[in-house]
Amino acid sequence: MTTGIATAEAALRYNIRPLMALDPRSFRSAVLEVGVDGDLASASCAEAIAIEGLAPDQAPGLERATQAGGVRMFTAPDGRRAVLAGPPASLAGVATRLAGEGPPLDELGGALAGALGGRRPRRPLACGDRSLRFGDRTLIMGIVNATPDSFSGDGLAGDVAAAMALAERLVAEGADLIDVGGESTRPGSDPVDAATELRRVLPVLEALAGRLPVPISVDTRKAEVARAAIATGAGMVNDIWGLRGDPEMASVVAAAPGVALVAMHNRRGHQQGAVLAEVGRGLRESLLIAARHGIGADRIVVDPGFGFGKTPVQNLELVQRLGELGGIGCPLLLGASRKSTIGLVLGGAPPELRLEGTVALCVLAVAAGAEIVRVHDVAAVRRGLLIADAVLREIPEAVRSAPAPGRTG
Repeated sequence: MTTGIATAEAALRYNIRPLMALDPRSFRSAVLEVGVDGDLASASCAEAIAIEGLAPDQAPGLERATQAGGVRMFTAPDGRRAVLAGPPASLAGVATRLAGEGPPLDELGGALAGALGGRRPRRPLACGDRSLRFGDRTLIMGIVNATPDSFSGDGLAGDVAAAMALAERLVAEGADLIDVGGESTRPGSDPVDAATELRRVLPVLEALAGRLPVPISVDTRKAEVARAAIATGAGMVNDIWGLRGDPEMASVVAAAPGVALVAMHNRRGHQQGAVLAEVGRGLRESLLIAARHGIGADRIVVDPGFGFGKTPVQNLELVQRLGELGGIGCPLLLGASRKSTIGLVLGGAPPELRLEGTVALCVLAVAAGAEIVRVHDVAAVRRGLLIADAVLREIPEAVRSAPAPGRTG
């Protein structure tokens, strides 16, 4: 466990983010945000990464390692931030050289190697007596709101029969897991106590446990609710505060080693700073808390928190630059379904008219590296993702074996 804590501490210290070098607009924004030489913002390179938290005695050693491997290094005026640019193999070589230099460079080398390897194929994720497999296609989390005040108008207000029918329909439409929530998190919503939330979600979880062929997640920020939900059959805890809200949440998840965790970034009350760097740091703080409680990163999915304390511009930038979170090393989930930013872009469209915008954001997120999307409209999103996955992952065999079309295509 000590090794896991040290790894998480180093990952947080340097907050290494792969920049989207092949997307000029996003790349320029990311580079200028770090504050390095403006010449790099127009440079062409195969890969680039941003590093924070450099100590004065690390920068010279890092520069030597980059020069030996043909990697360009651009340092911010404060000396604590830098961008490295070069081919992926050359960047990996920098990490290897640093790892052999001794303290304090070996720690930096380990963090760099971890960030560069963060997009490796995922192992199956255990979720109670079920599991999730990654790689073949994008996974879909279907939403079941056992609340009376959901922002999207789909709250079931404790109607267990309706919740069961909805969950079964979502699975039939292609949901890979079902997320049950009993407290609205819409802006301006009133918090509810644990007893109220338990009255809403436990009957639904009891009805669904063992009935569905997919894992069940509980969407809660309260350790008391998470503990009861796990005992009832939930195989995943979806925490909108990423273990940083309720101080008991990490202990509850740690005590259930077969249960997975979604750690979300929540920016409410923190409006300053560059959003992508802050999201990266926040998610890594969650991973460090998890490591200190014995929760391995292989049990965790991270969610950047679209809409949680972020402005509409920041929400769109989050999707535009989502690939920068690929170095964290955990599966990435995006929950943008029917959110108000979509309505704003569509000229004030209400939640029921935000389907096309939801599908568009899901497809863009998958192209940037998301592996799970959390949505209300499973059937329509699944149709969109079948096309996205056919382009981004693997062309289906039925398509490969299909005859040539007629003259009209």
